[in-house]
Amino acid sequence: MIAIIAAMDKELKILLNHMQIDLIDTIADKIFYQGKLSGKDVIVAKSGIGKVNAAITTTALCLKYDIEFIINTGVAGGLFPINSGDIVVSEGVMYSDVDVVQIDPDLPYGQMPGDPYIVYADDALVNKTINTLNQMKFNYRKGIIASGDQFVTDSMKLKPLQTVIDHLYAVEMESMSVAITAFKFNIPFVIIRGISDVIDDTLQVQMYTNSVEDIADMTASFVISFLEGYRWIE
Repeated sequence: MIAIIAAMDKELKILLNHMQIDLIDTIADKIFYQGKLSGKDVIVAKSGIGKVNAAITTTALCLKYDIEFIINTGVAGGLFPINSGDIVVSEGVMYSDVDVVQIDPDLPYGQMPGDPYIVYADDALVNKTINTLNQMKFNYRKGIIASGDQFVTDSMKLKPLQTVIDHLYAVEMESMSVAITAFKFNIPFVIIRGISDVIDDTLQVQMYTNSVEDIADMTASFVISFLEGYRWIE
């Protein structure tokens, strides 16, 4: 079964509208829709916003269901040279708001003690995603996505990461929790995020407000197209 996780109703709307829903379950106030999408057996989950909610949801999926791989989808803020309407595919994912440097100077900003600095997505899933994006002629970048419990409007907050990583392209609030949980359960994953707003743009908040619904729909529609062409290799 393929798991798809999104944080908000607006990010799930298109998926659920196209899905044959056979069963709805609730675990720890998280909603799980089981059925078929693009002819595939799927479980679509609404996590809620933020890293803790995403971790709870992903853990519940991994414990209760037989998951082949996980897709985390939704919107994100973009960093130069990314534009609104682009899609960012995860090469890997990291934290944007973890800082234990004062007590462990051997760890870089962004690394949680005991965990990887960057959690890398599954190569086969990433390549399949990119092939589909190319076929559909989307503007996209493959790079690093950073997660923190904040809506970032100033890229200076990310400078400790950007000085080390030159392909940090998107920032949002859930992906690292999905990634680190999938990693610990040894389940392949890919993050597919549509860019709703551009960090440092003087109209960033207005850009988000005006475009979030359309970008969420676009990204969910792409996930449906990805599934239509996907063939799981045994």
